[in-house]
Amino acid sequence: MANCQHCETPNPEGKFNCPSCGLRAHPPKWSTQFVVRETPMATAIRKDQIDFGSISMDKHIERTNKTNEQDRAMKMDKMIFGNDKS
Repeated sequence: MANCQHCETPNPEGKFNCPSCGLRAHPPKWSTQFVVRETPMATAIRKDQIDFGSISMDKHIERTNKTNEQDRAMKMDKMIFGNDKS
């Protein structure tokens, strides 16, 4: 295994904290700003951001509920009538 990043003592067990100095044995592999952009969750994070400065929370909730209600109605129509409503 690698050595401690602070005191260069060997860390054969691979512990998180160094057994001799007690500090973090290895540097972090990525920063806290790390986001994988190719996942569905990353897309959801980008789309669900609310600009609190331009719209009140009440108005945002009303608009979101209205949009969700319309989406549910369209989904039910597709389930009942199929893709083409003739």
